[in-house]
Amino acid sequence: MNGNLNPEIIDNTLRTLEKRCLILLCEGYKMLLSQKKISIDWKEEDISKELILCLEPNENRRRWRISIAPEHRFYTDKIPAKESPRIDFCFSGWTDVEWKYYSEAKILIESDSYKKGRRKKISAHFLHKRYIETGIDHYLSGWYPSDCLSGYILQGKTENIINCINQFLRDCDREKEVLTKQPFELPYFDSLYLSRHKNGFSIKHLIFDFVLPD
Repeated sequence: MNGNLNPEIIDNTLRTLEKRCLILLCEGYKMLLSQKKISIDWKEEDISKELILCLEPNENRRRWRISIAPEHRFYTDKIPAKESPRIDFCFSGWTDVEWKYYSEAKILIESDSYKKGRRKKISAHFLHKRYIETGIDHYLSGWYPSDCLSGYILQGKTENIINCINQFLRDCDREKEVLTKQPFELPYFDSLYLSRHKNGFSIKHLIFDFVLPD
C-alpha cells in the first residue's frame, strides 16, 4: 500500500479486501454445493477448478474487479521454477497498488475411506497431518504468504474432523494453536475457524462441507 497513507486506513482497506475474498470463496462454495456433484472420489485440484468456474460469472467478483488465478507459483532467484511454492488460489486487484490474497486448499475426511481407482483406503489421519504440516506449517514457515486455508470435507462431520486436527496439535504440544470457531459475518456460511500462533500470528480456516445427506 502507499506509504503516505495512514496505517489505520491501510489496515481497514486490507480487512475489506480480505473479507471480499472470503465472501467470494463462500459464494463459490454455495454454488458448487448446490450442483451436488462433489464426492469422495474427487481430487483436490478438480474441486478448486470447479470453485473457480463457479466464480467466473460472479457479480460481486466483477463489481469488485477481483481476478482469481489457480495454482499460483511464488518464484525467487534461489529456487528452481518446478520446486517453487505453489498455492491453490491467488486473488488479486488494484487499489493504489496491486494487492493479492491467497488460499491453500486441502481435502479432509473423518475416517479411512475408499476412493474410486484405489485398492487401499485413504488414511484420514494422514490427511489431518497433511493439513497441519503442508497447510498451517507452510504458512508459519513463510513457504506461503499468510492468508487462509480452505478445507474440503468429503466424508464425515465438520466438528469431528476439527476435533481430530486439534487432537493432533495437542499431541504435538501445540495446545494453544487449536482451531476455534469464529463469527465473521460471511453470507451463507458459518464454518470459519481461527488458529492462533506465536508472535500474534493467526490463520483463518474456511471449512467447506461437501458431504451430501443420505
